[in-house]
Amino acid sequence: MNEEHRDTVNIDDSVHDIYKRLTEGNDPVDVPFQTMKDVFMWAASLGYQRGKRKPIRGNRRTIFRWAQFSPQTDIPLIKAMAIADSGDVDVLMSQEDVLAAVEEYANAGILSVKSSLLNVNRQNLWNLVELL
Repeated sequence: MNEEHRDTVNIDDSVHDIYKRLTEGNDPVDVPFQTMKDVFMWAASLGYQRGKRKPIRGNRRTIFRWAQFSPQTDIPLIKAMAIADSGDVDVLMSQEDVLAAVEEYANAGILSVKSSLLNVNRQNLWNLVELL
């Protein structure tokens, strides 16, 4: 498969458990996200906000595909992150480059999500609200 047309969204396998803890279950107070895509977008946004990218060094795990991004909200946001990161709109010519940038922001941001939501003695939903 041509990497320019990659449609898989990957995370470092070592953080997959964080994504699962935030999406698996029926209690919205403990499981504040419906999908791994939602966790990914939060993590990417936090990574970008904090100016931190972290390359995926371990085994990669595919957690969803490009088609799961919302064309109205997610795609404009990740494209804006990629443009701001590269300083060049030409980055949009390569879906691989866009995905690589947002995956690295998410890889850095997921540690902030973990420390803010899972490592605090309150319920995850309220920790998320406080993080806002």
